Amino acid sequence: MLEQQEQRPLRVPDEDAALRAILEGTATVTGERFFAALVENLAKALNTHSAWVTEFIEETRMLKALAFWVDGEMIEDLEMPVDGTPCQQVIESAGLIHHPDNMLDIFPDRPGLRDMGAVSYMGLPLLDVNGKIIGNLAVLDNRPMPEEPRALTLFKIFADRASAELRRVRAERGIREREEKYRQIVETTGEGFLLLGHDLTIMDVNKACGRMLGYGREAIIGKTFIDFAAADARSFLLANQQDLFAGEYNEFESVLLSSEERRVSVLVHSDTLRNDKGGVIGTMLFVTDITEHKKSLALAGEFQKSMLPSESPQIDGFDIAGKTVACDEIGGDYFDYLPVTACVDDHFGVVVGDVTDHGATAALLMATARAFLRMRASQCGAISQIITEMNRQLTQDVLDTGRFMTLFYLTINTGNRDLRWVRAGHDPAMLYDPVTDRFEELKGQGLALGVDDQYIYREYAKSGIGPGQILAIGTDGIWEAGNNQGVIFGKKRFCEIIRRHAGLSAAGIVAAVYEELADYTAGLLPTDDITLVIIKVTD
Repeated sequence: MLEQQEQRPLRVPDEDAALRAILEGTATVTGERFFAALVENLAKALNTHSAWVTEFIEETRMLKALAFWVDGEMIEDLEMPVDGTPCQQVIESAGLIHHPDNMLDIFPDRPGLRDMGAVSYMGLPLLDVNGKIIGNLAVLDNRPMPEEPRALTLFKIFADRASAELRRVRAERGIREREEKYRQIVETTGEGFLLLGHDLTIMDVNKACGRMLGYGREAIIGKTFIDFAAADARSFLLANQQDLFAGEYNEFESVLLSSEERRVSVLVHSDTLRNDKGGVIGTMLFVTDITEHKKSLALAGEFQKSMLPSESPQIDGFDIAGKTVACDEIGGDYFDYLPVTACVDDHFGVVVGDVTDHGATAALLMATARAFLRMRASQCGAISQIITEMNRQLTQDVLDTGRFMTLFYLTINTGNRDLRWVRAGHDPAMLYDPVTDRFEELKGQGLALGVDDQYIYREYAKSGIGPGQILAIGTDGIWEAGNNQGVIFGKKRFCEIIRRHAGLSAAGIVAAVYEELADYTAGLLPTDDITLVIIKVTD
């Protein structure tokens, strides 16, 4: 430390000694202690009565003293308005302000300056990295302070040191404030929250997540999300953990097990957490308990299943089987067996439909379509007329919603085995003949239901089919399903399964398709409902 010299202000006899004093006084301290050491050494180096460093609070136009040295003592907890002071000139000019004498004549309305016996002043602004003023450094004396170039150089060095430390302090303060804000948000939200590190282990967890799972914080930290997953949910999570947990925004459902082995259905929103410089800190998971919601959907799903055929019709000469699997608890796919008995006794009908999208809204539309078709099919009329009238009614209900439904309606004459069908925007049914090993599509024009209420549907026909031939009517959830490389299942693979298993029963063929489709899409959640009806001619 420099001994204060009996000389006029700003006279620096030994500049090297003054610089050493700066370094020795501030090298091992930070924050408040740094600023205190800085102003004490500044006042001694420049031989001034007072020295201070302040932070400028722009919103309130106040100066908050970070350290204020007056006549050999440190003044604590000092704040002052900047307006009407020499420091205001520093802030507004963004440069050096030096009043070598006559301070009270320049600022006659500042009693604080009179109390200090102020005669002279020198101040410099403190700047952030963008050149914005964040504070000021100043010295004041009760004697004249003539200009001294060497003193000015030293003063600027002190100001640079003060600016650097204030920037660091403000940055740390900002981090603490953001962390506290983050902590308050995380702890007060009703959703569960997990923060995963780069290795996908849990770094942080909030109380809501702990309550959801029935574990304390210590039992969760260091584990992975998959550690808490139910066995039937783990294969999907393991196969997709990099995409789900280490990528950008994602949304998925899963099932976790609580400490009491209770299944907890959850909706997870994941996103990358980055720092101010864009670097990845980890992955945030917001976890919502949807168990009760899932129970309600499951009840709705059971009701929907009750509207599907409980068993296949027993018709001489035909083996029939059908199955539908919704990708959610309730879906928009539909199949039904419709006996055609109102006007003829030797026909039966099969219908397969697919409502756009899936979920509750699609299920309601499916139920509406089923009810109307069952009612209308029980009356006389060509199937083209039935579907035309069904479309007219359905369009009135859904035209403003943008939803529609594709449908394939097939009737078979059990006597001569002639086929008649209407195709309403649906994929053609497939007819396989194992004798010739050929597939034929039952094509035909037809707009999806719910698009144009004036559309007139056409009926198509094919002469009798023979023993061993197989009719397959499905929805696009089969051939448009993808594997983890994004390659779709495709109709070629679908047809190959039918070819290889043509000797099985209708139910066996349905089971083979579903089994191979499940293997193909292993590790992925279904994205669409899947429906298939197989009709096999037995003799």
